[in-house]
Amino acid sequence: MRFPWRRENGHPKALRWAVLKNRDNGNLTASQITALQELVADRGATADAWVIKEKLSWIQKAPTPRAARWRISNYLKVMREAVTDQPLLTPMAKALTTLERHAEQVVRRWLSGLTNARLEGMNGLFQAARSRARGYRNETNFIAMIYLIGSPVGRLLDQAKST
Repeated sequence: MRFPWRRENGHPKALRWAVLKNRDNGNLTASQITALQELVADRGATADAWVIKEKLSWIQKAPTPRAARWRISNYLKVMREAVTDQPLLTPMAKALTTLERHAEQVVRRWLSGLTNARLEGMNGLFQAARSRARGYRNETNFIAMIYLIGSPVGRLLDQAKST
């Protein structure tokens, strides 16, 4: 009995996948749309948590850093009121506090235009190397393998072969 409130509230089965999908892509089924409408009409803690998550994408769509700052402050003010009275939303309150603490770094994203996608991709390669080897005898060998995977040596060798 992991989630007893689901059975008590009678949420539809389609709700589980509907809350995980991106609403803006338009890839929700009719039953998932109905489930989300029922969720919002329910006005429970689950509905509030979903609305808080969905409204966060509003900040990402800000066209300028100034607009992002305004949206973050507005978002925090409105959502803070939604989570104050509900003990089930304590994790959401913690997430809002984290956003408030790092708001300036979030705004800097608009100025730099950079993401950590390249680092995440390299980390995936390193994790794959670790799992393939099922561990290395020592730390030095693992570090050497990371340098070999992360360095452009393979591309340099391919270029040398083609010339």
